[in-house]
Amino acid sequence: MSTGQPSTLLVTDRDGRVDIVLNRPDQRNSLSFEAWDDLDTVTSGLELRDDVRVVTLTGAGSAFCAGVAFEAIGKSLEVERGSYPAFIRRWATVAAINGPVIGAGLEMALACDIRIASDRAVFAMPQMRMGIVPDVGGTSRLARATGEAFAKDMILTSRIVDAQEALRSGIVSRVVPHDRLAGEVEEIAGAIGSLPWPSAYFATVAIDCGPRLDPRRAADLEAIADQVMLRQDEVWVRISEFMESKGLRGLQR
Repeated sequence: MSTGQPSTLLVTDRDGRVDIVLNRPDQRNSLSFEAWDDLDTVTSGLELRDDVRVVTLTGAGSAFCAGVAFEAIGKSLEVERGSYPAFIRRWATVAAINGPVIGAGLEMALACDIRIASDRAVFAMPQMRMGIVPDVGGTSRLARATGEAFAKDMILTSRIVDAQEALRSGIVSRVVPHDRLAGEVEEIAGAIGSLPWPSAYFATVAIDCGPRLDPRRAADLEAIADQVMLRQDEVWVRISEFMESKGLRGLQR
């Protein structure tokens, strides 16, 4: 368990995995400037470490994140986008969406690699009601997840999307009963954490970038990633174990 907890977060650090809980339940985990700073501090610190393989993100209480705190909206317009935290680095990030996820909260969830939702979750991007375009990567990430037509519909109308529609549209990859959410995230984080590092990172980069490349360049990116991974002893051990499990002779490096 890490020490010196940020005031707006609960952070658990163990065995290559870091669990981050947005901890402003009375404010539905809305993002104050202090919360942004705490997230920035935590994720920047993780960037310096090679042992972190999985990061999970969820909210305390009944909401995942209700977006930017109302008292911070005016001030936030004066802050350059570059000062917002970068949520994805060399680890895989799993968002456990336990309740309403609104505005900047949804943009934060969209920055995660895998998004799992409780059947109680609802999703909205209401920024356009104020004439503000979602500005923490929300337009591009939502469009990549759902397609341009759905992203325009959701953003321009500010409508609320329930968990099942979020699943159908591609905002999330799984919806589970609310009381199964924590267990589902445990299974996913365990599976990712058991992979040779940093293979999960390379796979997410290839998935994120490959569709925007021509097929040859996308294959090159995959090949480069494997050339890096094949220089690690753990990978050769796993290949040999897999082959031996199929009755084949294991490889010698």
